[in-house]
Amino acid sequence: MFQSSNKCKIMSMDMDSIKSEIKVLLAKKCWTQVRLAKELGLRLNKKYSAKNLENKLRYETIQYREIKLIADILGLKIEFKEKD
Repeated sequence: MFQSSNKCKIMSMDMDSIKSEIKVLLAKKCWTQVRLAKELGLRLNKKYSAKNLENKLRYETIQYREIKLIADILGLKIEFKEKD
C-alpha cells in the first residue's frame, strides 16, 4: 500500500479489469463510488446508483461513453497510444 500526495490511501490492485482501474483512480482523487454515481446521474440526467455502477464495473458492462464521462468527472482524459 502507498499514499498519494493528497493523503488518500491507495492499495495495489490487479489492473486487468476496468473495476480495478476505476477504483484506483477514485482512490487517487479521494472520491467514493457513491459520489461518482451521483455525479454520473446528474450529468446523464437519470437515476444512477452506486449499486448500478458497481454492477456495471463488476460485470464489465459499462459503456464507453460512461467511461469517458468518468474520466471527465475525475479531471482525466483517455488516450490511445501506439504499442512499442
